[in-house]
Amino acid sequence: MNMKKILFASLLGVLTLGFFSCEDDNDSNPVVQQPSGFELNTPALAGNVYDLERTDSISFTYSQPDYGYTAAVSYYAQVSLTDTWENPTDEEAAPVFVELDGFVNKAEYKAAANLVDRAIMQMGEYAEEDVPETLTIYVRMRAVLYSGYECFSNTIQLTVAPYYTELSEAEPEMWYLVGGCIGDGSWDNTADGIGVNLVPMSLVAGYEYNASTGKGLLTYTGYFLANQGFKLVMTPGGWDNQWGNSGADGIDNPVKNDGAAKNLLVPSDGYYTITLNTETDELTVEAVTDAPSVYHIQIQGDFNEWKDAAMEPVNKATPDNNHVWKYELDATGGDTTAKFKIGAADDGGDGWSVNWGAAEFPYGIGTQNGSNIPVTAGKYLIIFNDITGYYHFYTIE
Repeated sequence: MNMKKILFASLLGVLTLGFFSCEDDNDSNPVVQQPSGFELNTPALAGNVYDLERTDSISFTYSQPDYGYTAAVSYYAQVSLTDTWENPTDEEAAPVFVELDGFVNKAEYKAAANLVDRAIMQMGEYAEEDVPETLTIYVRMRAVLYSGYECFSNTIQLTVAPYYTELSEAEPEMWYLVGGCIGDGSWDNTADGIGVNLVPMSLVAGYEYNASTGKGLLTYTGYFLANQGFKLVMTPGGWDNQWGNSGADGIDNPVKNDGAAKNLLVPSDGYYTITLNTETDELTVEAVTDAPSVYHIQIQGDFNEWKDAAMEPVNKATPDNNHVWKYELDATGGDTTAKFKIGAADDGGDGWSVNWGAAEFPYGIGTQNGSNIPVTAGKYLIIFNDITGYYHFYTIE
């Protein structure tokens, strides 16, 4: 064999070896394995008593579950009084464990002391005079891979000094739309972006939200463009909690907190209803056959002597089909009232043929000829949806 053939054969061998090496590379083509658990470390101060009223947070560290590769994992903390991890099916019964709100994507979780205390109050159902000076609690972590793999850590014990907290119903967990056909269309998800680049979903009339977590059913009906994607986010200014579509842009496979998720994208221009259940993590996007009427919304109340004040359209990306409105109300001078109505030109009269009101504040669902909304003194950004009747008075600091 001459030298050229030897060199060519050697080069072919290297290229072939390189090709098969890439095919077998677990870093670029990882195979997920289901771990049985992972290690939660005992905090250095676990031998002491954590005074929950005078402590900001309790820090927990842990190793990543062995999925066979370094994965993007979401970690949640769970607390129990009895080291029991299956809640009763009776909704009226006190829970035996509580998962704290929020999650992290790193190997350290700082559990807010007030949330730990609230969990203890929920499980123990203590009267103010019955709160123990100290008690033992059990903590474990839950790890969730974006593709749905879930496992739990070992349990550790801590001694805490709880304090009495009067439990009130949690506010409903809200989610917001952001994208090319939402708000100003900028995708600029900012902490103060409600009414600009973020549009809130609506609560559902008559639905009972989870009193402890605020989770439940949300909805939004609006006009979407087939060439402009969008997503759902839970926290204005943050992307950690989001909904997109798996695999490619579309609405066929909605997925939550998948780092590789694409945009939600409707197949054709038109009205669609988004339904999100935050308890079961189910999302659907369905076309609407009958388009809702388009109005020019006004706001009136004692604050302006019941004179029409035009609300500003929020969805500037689809201005001809906008149904979300905003208005800044300065009621720092004292308590007042408010109500929503259509413009006079929309019905050829005074506009009161279609109006919305309710007795709830700072958010509620307005109904035809409903009560005047009782507004507590303050300064507010008001968001109103004329399809669902949902309104929310966001405090402006």
